[in-house]
Amino acid sequence: MSVRSIVILEDEAPARQRLEAALRRVAPGAEVVAAHASVAQAVAWFAAHPAPDLVLADIQLSDGLSFEVFADGVPAPIVFCTAYDEYVVEAIASGGIDYLLKPIKDDALARALANYQRLEAHFAERVQRVAAQLQAPRRILARSRDGFVAIAVDQIAYFTLDDKQSEVVTRDAQRYAVDQTLGELEAMLDGRAFFRVNRQYLVAAAAVTGFRSFFKGKLLVDLSPPAQGDVVVSQENAARFRAWLTG
Repeated sequence: MSVRSIVILEDEAPARQRLEAALRRVAPGAEVVAAHASVAQAVAWFAAHPAPDLVLADIQLSDGLSFEVFADGVPAPIVFCTAYDEYVVEAIASGGIDYLLKPIKDDALARALANYQRLEAHFAERVQRVAAQLQAPRRILARSRDGFVAIAVDQIAYFTLDDKQSEVVTRDAQRYAVDQTLGELEAMLDGRAFFRVNRQYLVAAAAVTGFRSFFKGKLLVDLSPPAQGDVVVSQENAARFRAWLTG
């Protein structure tokens, strides 16, 4: 992930040109979509255009302080770029994610952009998790001798692979065949509720009654209803399994 669109607020042309040159060096894929020298120009632009990924804002503009631009809401994450160090508290209150003192060095600008990228990655991951939860099915269609049954997801203990056939085991120990592979089921279901412990088991957190150390750093998992055979988490997945179960 990277910064794609940037708005610059800077009333001194040489300072703006130096900042744009620094951006070309440290973020060649970013585009400066607008540059404004005054509060009035910036307010009008933000009212008429989609928000950029990032704003690089000097504090003292030609007609006032750039904080006035953000008084009614922050259009995007802001990195304040200024020659003065007395505005730090106001900058943070205005939505600033970084505060750079002029003259701005390339490494300082690069660190500020990295801060933005970490924020973007964090919130993108949260949005993806919420989207996955909203899209996760509430029922799974399974096959029985008489046709098909719809099983509520909260009644599923685990999925298992038996001689290349995927099966669902319910919390009351009923077993049914399902048409999807374990990989397809893993992609469909909420990752907070189900965990792929190995190639043969996709388990619900509610079905895990405990686990214990196994040889070579592996874990042996106890399920309810009991599985037909050992349910083993590899050493590579052991830490992730523990975090999932406690999270």
